[in-house]
Amino acid sequence: MGALGFVSLLEDVRLEGVAARDPFVTVIVTNYNYGKYVADCLRSIARQTYSNFKCIVVDDCSTDDSPGIIQAFISSGEAAGRFTFVRHETNRGQMGGFVTGLHHAEGSFVVYVDADDLLLEDFIEAHLYAHARFEPVAYTSSNQYQIDEYGEIVSGIHSDHKAKGRFKYVTSRPIYHPYWVWATTSSMMFRRSVLDLIVPGNTDTYRICADNYICHFANLVGGSLLIPTVHGCYRRHGSNHFSSNRILGGDHPTGDMERHPKHHEIRLGIFAHLCEKSDWFIPALSKGKFLKTVAKTVGPAELLKFASKLPPAFPVRQAATLCLLLRMGEVVRLVRAFVMPRTGCLKHQFSGDADILRLPGE
Repeated sequence: MGALGFVSLLEDVRLEGVAARDPFVTVIVTNYNYGKYVADCLRSIARQTYSNFKCIVVDDCSTDDSPGIIQAFISSGEAAGRFTFVRHETNRGQMGGFVTGLHHAEGSFVVYVDADDLLLEDFIEAHLYAHARFEPVAYTSSNQYQIDEYGEIVSGIHSDHKAKGRFKYVTSRPIYHPYWVWATTSSMMFRRSVLDLIVPGNTDTYRICADNYICHFANLVGGSLLIPTVHGCYRRHGSNHFSSNRILGGDHPTGDMERHPKHHEIRLGIFAHLCEKSDWFIPALSKGKFLKTVAKTVGPAELLKFASKLPPAFPVRQAATLCLLLRMGEVVRLVRAFVMPRTGCLKHQFSGDADILRLPGE
């Protein structure tokens, strides 16, 4: 049980009289040549106020001194026996680390942490509170301080995180076009049941920025929730694949996007996984929702082009019609966005009443 306990998080003392238990959380740290940062990362995890967790540290065949630093920390009293070290024999990339860690995970919730980032001491507690108090979602994402390679705070928030000071649902939506409303990998807590469904068999395509695949896919399946408060630190430095640049202000929060996996590759990878594992998804989602989920990943022409990949007896015509209707809906929303008053009509719109995240044109 955590320092406050799950009963305190839910503020329901009746749970003390029944067999309900605090959820168990697995934190998975992925490391590659981050000897400069990894000890601070592990120390931040060890300091969590919620103690019903374990941590799996996956080293991706590092060539620096980080494996020794990790081993020394795990052997120390600070680790309190909660940390386990797993090392790849060959370099497999970020998604490979995600999958390896998931194979060793326990409990209903999983947190992925990049070894150069930090969790504030109430991270797990805050995310469990959100999962417990709001409508179920595939994952939660909290805001982050941004720090540089020396640990100096360079920003009080992560500008990609669009909570705007309130808890916000991000509903399942078509993924034809790139969008991002969450913070980074180390800001999230996933339901393990969702990760078990969506992690790919072939991880080579997602060696870097694997959260692009995981987040879009998980949100497509179960939606997500933005936590407005800050519960971690995202580190920007020269070896960071996504944010190696210094913050300049304005609308340039990240580094060279040409290094980032292309959105159409992510989208078609999600479509292929849905088709390949349809026998997993149909029982989990129902046939109707599975059909709609597939339709949200491709257009009508693409659906017909890749019809051979679809499971047997898949209603291709019905799905193609649904794809067309969804595309037409996107066009209608885009037109509405342009005829709306110019006060932020192409920005992320929020509904104050429903507390639902509105994306461009919605």
